[in-house]
Amino acid sequence: MTTHRILAEEFVSVSEMRKHPADYFTDHPIAVMNKNQTAGYMVGKDLFESMVDLIKQLQPQETFTAKFQPSITQLKAATQGSSAFLATAKKEELGDFIE
Repeated sequence: MTTHRILAEEFVSVSEMRKHPADYFTDHPIAVMNKNQTAGYMVGKDLFESMVDLIKQLQPQETFTAKFQPSITQLKAATQGSSAFLATAKKEELGDFIE
């Protein structure tokens, strides 16, 4: 018999999580199960940021680097559509947008 470690009090199947993923961004971890094994965990923004802050405190500053480091090409591609939209947008399309 194989046992699997689950580090959360709640769990959801991958197929259920896909229906309404935003419902699972909470202030506590929720295990995401795939074929009765833990595939990963869902956590909300505040909890994730707290976890990153804690890791930063526990590690020497020079050894902690973020994993998300987009290249200049990726950043340009991501912002190109927004730039074009803002340049041609009408006031009603922008809503309450403030620079």
